Amino acid sequence: MSSANPARDLDEEATATVAARKQRVWDGPTRAMHWLLVASLGFCWWSGVKNELEYHLYSGYAVLWIVLMRLYWGFFGSSTARFTHFVRGPVGIMNYLRTIHHRDSAHSYGHNPVGAISVVLMLGMVLTVVGFGLVAVDVDGLYSGPLSSYVTFKQGRHLAHLHYHWFEYLLWVIGIHLVAIAFYYVYKRQNLVTPMISGSRTVSEAPEEDLKHAPVWRFVLGAVIVSALVYAVSIGFYF
Repeated sequence: MSSANPARDLDEEATATVAARKQRVWDGPTRAMHWLLVASLGFCWWSGVKNELEYHLYSGYAVLWIVLMRLYWGFFGSSTARFTHFVRGPVGIMNYLRTIHHRDSAHSYGHNPVGAISVVLMLGMVLTVVGFGLVAVDVDGLYSGPLSSYVTFKQGRHLAHLHYHWFEYLLWVIGIHLVAIAFYYVYKRQNLVTPMISGSRTVSEAPEEDLKHAPVWRFVLGAVIVSALVYAVSIGFYF
């Protein structure tokens, strides 16, 4: 039976369309780097535990490339990937923390101010772990880091121990990050994982902001620069 009020039906249809609208949150490069970093860190952990030091060395180069590329993308990438989009000062962080216990608080577009701390902290810690590994000296000297020639044997062994211990600290930070994701999913009913896979999320109202994609050439340029830098590191800057 048709409705007695066609205008109301049209309004309800429009409302349903808005409610089901998909909002783009993350671009392809950001998502790819996120999951590649997850996989590379997992492989680094496995190769280190299994004493597969040659694989460990190459996986370390992969991690270095991804982190440097993510840092580059944080300045020149798409809108939600940029640090200026989600990094906030103490006031912004405290204002967000005051409402974090509210189950119905608004879903942040991109990283929220507390999540931004996690992103910056993890990138910094991963870069630190890799940096220690680049100058670490192996006991038998077969799989020392490519920059180990710039330090003494004693210094290199000390840096190798720091490389190991800082990776353990990194695992704790990753664990806290996973707990936070679970908290948002279970308590606040906000799924943070699916948008990082699909790039989109479903919004209940017309979005105020749309993802502004960076041009492909900018990613290619960054990839060339970062690749050249990682290659230079891999040969110890001996050209």
